[in-house]
Amino acid sequence: MEKYTAIIVDDEALARELLTAHIAKIPHLELVAECTTAIEAKFALQQHQPDLLFLDIQMPDLSGLELLRVLKKRPATILTTAYSEYALEGYELDVLDYLLKPIEFERFFKAVSKAVEWLYKGNIDGGIKVSKVLNAAGVVEPAPTYFFVKSDYKIVKVVFDEILFIEALQKYVRIHTAMERVVTLLSMSQLEAVLPKGQFHRIHRSYILNLEKIKSIEGNQVNVGQHQLPVSKGQRDSFLERVKERGLGF
Repeated sequence: MEKYTAIIVDDEALARELLTAHIAKIPHLELVAECTTAIEAKFALQQHQPDLLFLDIQMPDLSGLELLRVLKKRPATILTTAYSEYALEGYELDVLDYLLKPIEFERFFKAVSKAVEWLYKGNIDGGIKVSKVLNAAGVVEPAPTYFFVKSDYKIVKVVFDEILFIEALQKYVRIHTAMERVVTLLSMSQLEAVLPKGQFHRIHRSYILNLEKIKSIEGNQVNVGQHQLPVSKGQRDSFLERVKERGLGF
């Protein structure tokens, strides 16, 4: 069973003890360091290069969010805090989840399961569609076929196979399906981490395309449903290689 390493950063001893106890219950999650300040954590991250970071927000001298902003390479991050008002800013920094203190094990387990899935998918080589993932208990499960997002004060289910394409809108994204458009506060990189790589491809800085929904390609334009999407010069070669994998006679 593959081990994933983790670091806890929190200035409260009781909070660190609770997280340590939670981590100990998950067989393939290994705690490699505990830090009481963000400055201490910066050096620990360089030394251990963990897979997962449990990060408190409000700490002396340097906050958890300020630490994330200065990191060039961020591990998968789960924020831990008693203050819900920081959730929006945290998601803008591509954190995977946001846990409110006191943290119950069931909620902690769900967050770790999502992180492990994200880490596992990130280690898949070459655009092969992920058929299985590991949950936090190390059990092999079928890969998910959908995900949930927050949109207009609702939680909306989005099925991978129903997506036509995804469009970037500054801090938001718009997910286009044949039936609706879902706007949510996520980054394109967050979505790329969960979308099946064999099915979706980034064709432009502003567009991720479901390859199964292509009707035709004309020059640097892709026709999907009633939409025409541009293919950028930087993505054209890799996109055409993906098309040729399914091509006949050209």
